[in-house]
Amino acid sequence: MKNPSAPVNKFILKIVIIFSLLLVSLFPARYINSVYGYLPFLGLLSLLLLSGLYLLIMRGCIRFEARNADTVCPRGEKVNIILKIVNRSFLICPKARANLYVSDFFGGYDSVLPAPFTMPARGEAEFSLAIQMNHIGIYTAGLKMLQIYDLLGIFSTTITGSREFTVTVMPKTLASEKIEFKDSMLAESHSTQSTVSDGFDYTGVREYALGDSIKRIHWKLSAHSNNYMTKITETGTRNDLAVVIDLLISGIEPDKLPGIYDCIVETGLSLIKQAMNRDIEYSLLFVGKNRELARVFPKGRPDFENLVRLLPGAETDSPADIPDGASILAKEGRLGNRSANIILCTSQITNHLIQELINIKQQQRNPMLYYIIRPDVNLRALEDLKAPLQVLDDYNVLYHLVKAEAAS
Repeated sequence: MKNPSAPVNKFILKIVIIFSLLLVSLFPARYINSVYGYLPFLGLLSLLLLSGLYLLIMRGCIRFEARNADTVCPRGEKVNIILKIVNRSFLICPKARANLYVSDFFGGYDSVLPAPFTMPARGEAEFSLAIQMNHIGIYTAGLKMLQIYDLLGIFSTTITGSREFTVTVMPKTLASEKIEFKDSMLAESHSTQSTVSDGFDYTGVREYALGDSIKRIHWKLSAHSNNYMTKITETGTRNDLAVVIDLLISGIEPDKLPGIYDCIVETGLSLIKQAMNRDIEYSLLFVGKNRELARVFPKGRPDFENLVRLLPGAETDSPADIPDGASILAKEGRLGNRSANIILCTSQITNHLIQELINIKQQQRNPMLYYIIRPDVNLRALEDLKAPLQVLDDYNVLYHLVKAEAAS
């Protein structure tokens, strides 16, 4: 770890050396009884002042340009970052050092410090960096800072980067062989659920959800509230699917956490994609960045791209007030438009969660569990992970274990 006081100590050392050199340059004046004895001192002082002035002019003439626009790429793909530094002055930049960066999964940044370079008068320097984006999320990339030196290479000044662009890393959908999803899983649901209709008779209202018809909005009630309200009526059975992704991850080493996060999201979206291909009515539930339950209906790449922006990032130390999988299931059960079939994708198994799954089954709804496990689990540990789930067999609640990829 770098010592924070090191740059200060280095600066003080430079000042001491320069002051000492100025004192030494005064020695000839003591022995030469004329103005010529001061020439070494005046020459050195002039050179230092000229070098400082040179640095100030150069600082005002440096500009940054980014060759990249905001980028969207699938997880695992490489992104080329191209940045250009332009010297608009008539002076040569004798020495400079650029610090390029790409943010990491946890919101910090990985930086690359190129070797010192020079720029000709009215010239430019271009940097290209290929970064493999291995994990889902929104990342920033750009020039963090540029350090330029004076003519003598003694002092330097830092210019903060002003060009930045984002890289949106999209999830991959998993093969159907890895994510078991059969139509027979949904056939177990026999409950009568509330659904919306275009008629005038209705049993209640709920907040508007993306995908609701404009004909179903209760305009009078919406006018007196902050949100649009949708009419709901009792019209018989429905056999829809709600996929829940629980992104609260704890007890996982930081180097394995990104792989677990990716697997949870990709498992959920793979189930959504399979439901979409089979014309099954579906929705996706998760706790958003505002820590409120969100319900969306992604239909393709643009919706998936927007979803990545809505998803909260994984944290090594998650706050205690973030709802876990059991809390999400409980909240979903209280919704006026709760689903007949519900699939939970999570990496955390608790007694509370198991009880919620059993409660859903006893409500004559159809729960399923996709348990995301760490990539390095061995056979013995696997049996220990399965042990708490055995009670689900007694209630005929289906569950599957999905091993995450090793983080890279």
